[in-house]
Amino acid sequence: MIGTYTQGKKILFTFKTVIVGPPSVGKTCLFNRFCFNSFNFDTSLTIGVNFHSIELKIRNIDETDNPKEMYNVLSIFDFGGQERFKALLPKFLGGANGVLLVFDLTNNSSFDQLNFWYDQILEHANGLNLPKLLIGSKNDLISSTAIENLVPEVKIDRFVREKQFDGFFKTSALKNHNVLNVFKELNNLMLKRQNTRFVVI
Repeated sequence: MIGTYTQGKKILFTFKTVIVGPPSVGKTCLFNRFCFNSFNFDTSLTIGVNFHSIELKIRNIDETDNPKEMYNVLSIFDFGGQERFKALLPKFLGGANGVLLVFDLTNNSSFDQLNFWYDQILEHANGLNLPKLLIGSKNDLISSTAIENLVPEVKIDRFVREKQFDGFFKTSALKNHNVLNVFKELNNLMLKRQNTRFVVI
């Protein structure tokens, strides 16, 4: 527990969250929607790393009428998935408290690349011992995508089970579907991993 004060706000925890996955799966759209509530139709690839910190209000579930406002700082790193940035992965993943692994629900080949990213999480982020969620992006495009391009549910379920993910979410950054739920769930998992009784409000 940190217990510092920033601009009068009591900060109890700071967590490093990383967003990883193949190129062009919507990682930055997820990042922008959560951090800035914006969506950019520009599909240019992320150059290196995006970074932003968000303060989330938390409470102790055992204290029903505590008026004090307490916060958790979520430091979010969005990593470019191109080949030329992979050498930076060890430093980027080091010290992570939680991971979002993202693929494109409408692109089978993006799912087939997940094993590489999962192995990197295991090697450089102590991946067996930190909360991790699998994220299927671009849920809004499923109905207009040829069925042979869609990632089958059975493949997703098997990956989540075999790799011991803490959950799976379908998201749409464009429609702002499930984005907040993803970050709240990961944050609560990270709080739980600290053996605290705090949850995100």
